[in-house]
Amino acid sequence: MVERFYSIKHLSTAQLRELYSTYRQQGWTDAKYHGLLPEGVNPPLNLSYEEILFNMDANDKYNYFVFMLDHEDEEDGIMIGFGMHDYPAFAAYLHLPPGLLDELVEKYSLYDSHEGNQYIPIDFSKN
Repeated sequence: MVERFYSIKHLSTAQLRELYSTYRQQGWTDAKYHGLLPEGVNPPLNLSYEEILFNMDANDKYNYFVFMLDHEDEEDGIMIGFGMHDYPAFAAYLHLPPGLLDELVEKYSLYDSHEGNQYIPIDFSKN
């Protein structure tokens, strides 16, 4: 099992919006709460593309980028979480195929968040 997190903290809100807009057609999206629905909070009903873009914030604590292979309950590939500032504890997710990892790492200057400013390539030929 491979689960590698990449830092996206250096990306601006505009860059996060551009990433989502550019790549969403190459994968699939969903949105959900991070845990139990907080008391007194109504879940948003099917956030539109525009609402997702509007609610993105580079400083949101729920923003993350993870690459997964052979993870027990997730499809192989990339999952990018975007926190929604008008909906606390709620996030939109962009799921992308594994073959886009190198392109995204280069384009957005991503680095392994556990290894500092280092990128370790993954050999897809072994899968």
